[in-house]
Amino acid sequence: MFLTDRHMPPELIFTQALSYRKQLNPEEKRLLYSSQNGFEGEILYDKILDQTGHSNMLIFRDVYLGKERSGAQYDSIIISGDEITVNEIKNYRGEYHYKDSRFVKNDSVLSENAYIQLDRAIGKLYGIFREERLTVSISGKVVFPNDDFRLYSDDDSIWKKTVIRLDLKRYFRSFQNAFNTDYAGRLADLIQSRIIENPYFDKCADADSLQKGLYCGGCGSFELDKGRYHFTCQSCHTRETKETHIVRAISDYKFLFYKQPMTCRSLMNLLGDCVDIRVVQRYLLKYCTIEKKGNETEYKFKYYDFEDALKQAPSNGRYRNIKKGGQVQREKSLG
Repeated sequence: MFLTDRHMPPELIFTQALSYRKQLNPEEKRLLYSSQNGFEGEILYDKILDQTGHSNMLIFRDVYLGKERSGAQYDSIIISGDEITVNEIKNYRGEYHYKDSRFVKNDSVLSENAYIQLDRAIGKLYGIFREERLTVSISGKVVFPNDDFRLYSDDDSIWKKTVIRLDLKRYFRSFQNAFNTDYAGRLADLIQSRIIENPYFDKCADADSLQKGLYCGGCGSFELDKGRYHFTCQSCHTRETKETHIVRAISDYKFLFYKQPMTCRSLMNLLGDCVDIRVVQRYLLKYCTIEKKGNETEYKFKYYDFEDALKQAPSNGRYRNIKKGGQVQREKSLG
């Protein structure tokens, strides 16, 4: 069973939020593409694992383990039969060659080496268990879930650490005859105790370069008609509550100005003062915790991101489609 959720990486949320409010530069476009592609591979991995079943496993997804300013990232950690397997997920597409300890595509050498990353991750995990004097067997695989991936190599040592899409279901089924004991619970508890927030993401947008206001959750347009309780997009006719819009803005602020304090005034600056400040204050109190009181109260979003808030926040909102005049008016709302 899954013990942790898999969220969008902060780099992806940052660049997506940025793309609505400014023209991305080449570096930002590359970050958007690479983070989107990587996340899609992880979601595909989860989907196939769900299809084959994992009720007898304990699985951590998308976690950083370590201490405050130093940690290792793990795409997937599987505890099965009181043993641990680390999976490094790479959503590569196309034809790759592995030679001289490098991945090569179209004569271009990739800067990262998934097998070295895997070995380092396993080594750091061993270190965590040695600190607590717990003995455990740890192995790992690099998983390539995309069916448009082909790998060629004369280095026979990599194949025992490689799983391609064709073999992925068979690989997951290989865990199904193993069962955990109480010792697996001790292993899982230790891993859980070492989970930390991503220590490496530190992006911060230039506030002056961003378009201010609210944008449509359907198409990204800033051209919205304001009603008493809703905003309706002039372009795609998506209708969303004011609460939905403000929560999305709070989430965007979190990742656009990561680890920077959020005040009512700074959020209003992002909104362009298009919503009454009393409404904004109400939803800050509902969806955030107060971090600091003083001349200006600082707030921290209670949820990981906007999608997490939609799933977890108490709400009588709904997702539904309403046909009007031959067009589909999508309503999704909090509140």
